[in-house]
Amino acid sequence: MAFKYTNNNNISLPLAVWLMHDDYDYDSRANVISATSLLKPTRALVLKTQNSGLDKEVDISDLVAARMGSAIHAIAEEAWLQRGNITKALKAMGTSTLDKIFIINPDKPVKDSEIAVYVEQRHETTVGDYIISGKYDLVLDGTISDYKSTSVWTYIYDSNALKYTQQGSIYKWLAPDRITDNKIDIQFIFTDWSSAQAIRDPKYPQSKVLTKSYPLWSVEQTEHFIKQKLEDITALLDKVQEDLPLCTSDELWESATKYKYFKNPDSLRATKNFDSLDEANIRLANEGIGEIKTVPGEAKACRYCEVAGVCHQAKNLVQQGRLVL
Repeated sequence: MAFKYTNNNNISLPLAVWLMHDDYDYDSRANVISATSLLKPTRALVLKTQNSGLDKEVDISDLVAARMGSAIHAIAEEAWLQRGNITKALKAMGTSTLDKIFIINPDKPVKDSEIAVYVEQRHETTVGDYIISGKYDLVLDGTISDYKSTSVWTYIYDSNALKYTQQGSIYKWLAPDRITDNKIDIQFIFTDWSSAQAIRDPKYPQSKVLTKSYPLWSVEQTEHFIKQKLEDITALLDKVQEDLPLCTSDELWESATKYKYFKNPDSLRATKNFDSLDEANIRLANEGIGEIKTVPGEAKACRYCEVAGVCHQAKNLVQQGRLVL
């Protein structure tokens, strides 16, 4: 699927040039599926394959998050390749000396006196007619790390916990000789962190960066997940949209529908919000005046989906007022 870029927000040339820079090593082989793509809904993967010749319109202002993420990954990779940074980091952490020597991207097994560090290495494995490919951010002494520039609320609600486990598990399945630990360390870099909020709320992240570990599946469970996903995709490739499975509420990142009770219908602010219509109706009956306004749950994931423009489910969500593209 090719991209057609627009500049609807009149981005300046200096910003546009930066936003148009993309040095990711895309793979043009038709049967390659990336580790991260396997985490996407089956419907989206099938529609992308079926519509591979179509153009997707993207406004360059929507590329900011992707380019910031790319910049963070690029400097993280460069940092590990400069040995002096490791020494300075150990000293800052209060560990100025270490008995073992860090070996960056070794091409053979390391000695007991050495620590293997693999940075931005790609691996691939063939499964049937498909090639599964993945490039991890960092493997340090057998433990995989992934840098995530993301919202604080993604961390607080832990909404991507399963995806972190799945992503790390697929990488371990691809490179079991290098990834030997049973967890993945997510290195969070918060894009909307507030020092004032951190002072007010002890449950709020107390630093703009932090690390959290997530468990990995067994290699057997991971392989079963991958093979089942590939079987589902293959079986659906010749199906029309009406026969494709719908994306689930979780896959849509769908927020819950809210029922807002307004004692004064002309007010801009609801008197009380409810999660169920029955609760809202009880409040209305008790008060004897007012009205209830339904605010449909919003499907946020479609905004980032490559095939939202051709997806009938997305079109229906727009008509229902649950999606704004």
